Amino acid sequence: MTGRSALVTGAGQGLGLAISARLARDGFRVTMGDVVAERVVAAATELAAQGLDVRGCAMDVTDDESVAAAFADLDSLDVLVNNVGILSRTPAAEFTSAVWDREMAVNLGGTMRCSRTAHPLLLRSSAPSIVNLASVGSTFGLPGRVGYSTAKSGILGLTRTLAAEWGRSGIRVNAVAPGYVETPMMVSGFASGALDRDVLLSRTPLTRFGTVDDIAGAVAFLASADAAFITGIVLKVDGGITIDGSFAAPRH
Repeated sequence: MTGRSALVTGAGQGLGLAISARLARDGFRVTMGDVVAERVVAAATELAAQGLDVRGCAMDVTDDESVAAAFADLDSLDVLVNNVGILSRTPAAEFTSAVWDREMAVNLGGTMRCSRTAHPLLLRSSAPSIVNLASVGSTFGLPGRVGYSTAKSGILGLTRTLAAEWGRSGIRVNAVAPGYVETPMMVSGFASGALDRDVLLSRTPLTRFGTVDDIAGAVAFLASADAAFITGIVLKVDGGITIDGSFAAPRH
């Protein structure tokens, strides 16, 4: 992978930070984008101190000019990881249009905007790839998270469409759908009561939560030469929570 380059959005913390670190360790030059400039620069500085080839840049994926400026700084691009995402927890009947528009703009619009802007650079790569972050929310309904679940479902349609359209140019487009991973977003759900730790674990066949490294590994695989004939797929990394159809009482 030496000499290859990647850009990861939402890279200042959580999954984006772990994905950036994994790709850098795999030999990529990684640009870490985040809307909070101070956060991503600090994260990139810490990774660079470990000898990794990374840099941070301010990037608002809801703004065409901000996205264009971030990509204009790149000499080349082989892999784009559309990771950035936000979530709010509100009953659907009380969901405001402003919050809806914001979640669509960040989660779905940001993925489209960055992919579109990356396209000319990816055309010049010998092995171009896009990896989008979906969610278990693109498989089953998430009560109280109508904006997030809808946007993540839309990412699957976007992934398939770009894979079909851009595959002729050699650009592979895939998605990773994480399950419940111990990130600040999930921990906030425990704190608010929106999520129950014991219920989630009881519904997960592997009986544990995911780690950021689990997700980063899946992204790294889809970005690698080992996945050279894979496009348009959704790789679920969820411990089996979306495939378990058993509803019997837990056995002790």
